[in-house]
Amino acid sequence: MTGAVIELDPADWARFQRVLDGLVNASPRDLLEQLAGGVESQTRERIADTKQAPDGTPWPAWSPAYRTSRHSGQSLLQGEGDLLDSITGQVRGETAEVGSNLVYAATQQFGDKARGIRARPYLGLSRDNIDALEALTEHWAEGVLQ
Repeated sequence: MTGAVIELDPADWARFQRVLDGLVNASPRDLLEQLAGGVESQTRERIADTKQAPDGTPWPAWSPAYRTSRHSGQSLLQGEGDLLDSITGQVRGETAEVGSNLVYAATQQFGDKARGIRARPYLGLSRDNIDALEALTEHWAEGVLQ
């Protein structure tokens, strides 16, 4: 057969085994905490700056009647800053979670047709968010392997 021969030196195998052991024995908690922190930051940026859903769709503007009740300095999903301040990331077991404990947070995310409140999704991941989290994960793995 025509082909290439690959010969693995026992010293190389031992080094490779140490690398694998490092990954297998690494605690995922640190990675999960970093991911939760990353998504928390991304969500806060969405509320404070970009004012758009994770898919890039701009949030609907306030209704004319509601606009009259707002004062300068207030913007979509950021009246007194309570929603922004409530965004937290946490690790539970093998899961990273990001969200808000405010009662009205779900209303903002999903809307409420009965009350005329349009959805302004702030939770979720954009393609850029996913790319950033993948880079964070790669950086974590590189640190474990060193």
